[in-house]
Amino acid sequence: MPHFGLKIPKIKIDKVSAELLTYAEILIREYAEKKIANIIDYLRQQCPPPDVIEKMLATTNRINKQIAKAGKRAEKVKKQSDALKVAIDAAKVVINIIAHFNVPTAFGPPQTGVVFAMNLSLIVTRAAKLKWWTELVEYLEEKNDNLNEILANFNLVFIPITAKLELINALLNRCSQNPNLTQEERLGLLTAVKDKETDKPVEYVSVKGTPYTIKVITDPNSPSIAPQRRAVAVDRRGVQVLKGPLSFASDSNVLIEELKFRIDNQLP
Repeated sequence: MPHFGLKIPKIKIDKVSAELLTYAEILIREYAEKKIANIIDYLRQQCPPPDVIEKMLATTNRINKQIAKAGKRAEKVKKQSDALKVAIDAAKVVINIIAHFNVPTAFGPPQTGVVFAMNLSLIVTRAAKLKWWTELVEYLEEKNDNLNEILANFNLVFIPITAKLELINALLNRCSQNPNLTQEERLGLLTAVKDKETDKPVEYVSVKGTPYTIKVITDPNSPSIAPQRRAVAVDRRGVQVLKGPLSFASDSNVLIEELKFRIDNQLP
């Protein structure tokens, strides 16, 4: 019996990408989180002298450079995902051609009846090709979904680190201008400050095409000296359908971007 003998090519692009980004994530987190915690503990107690400020700024700059390098790795993975999407679209075109290219199995005038019949092996081979291309598309789409999930999780890791770096740099700049900041002033800079511009509702359409309104709200139960905020997603009915975790991040965009990732991965 004739058959279409090609096998689905096995690719490990998602596994390799996960290992690549995980390695970068571990390196940064092991270094960055410890350094950031030490700096914040120091700043809670006092403004550092100029030479210590310089060293702390050098540390935050090194962390930012490491995050930038990790971001370049993520960009390479994103390009691989884009290339997979092109391959998937091309395979779908082939499927469409095979599925809609009608081949008569037999033909002949009514007077004489059938004068030619298509070899059954050709029909079977055509069906096998259609099945192979369909399975290929499903396989590639699964790999691409894995890549996108890896990228989303990878980006979420660095959002809180970046937010803490922004808070530290803001306080170090203030300390360089006024080394006699009170403890209340220092703690105030290390926590969230209302940002009227970015606290305006943001309209966002998910990767699945569903529109949402994202708002940043302050937790009424948090103390005024250290208010916590979170981003929430509201659907077109005005119903809150998703909320992010409480955070001390000073930049509302950090909270908004984090919730966008959650929307794309958790909501229909």
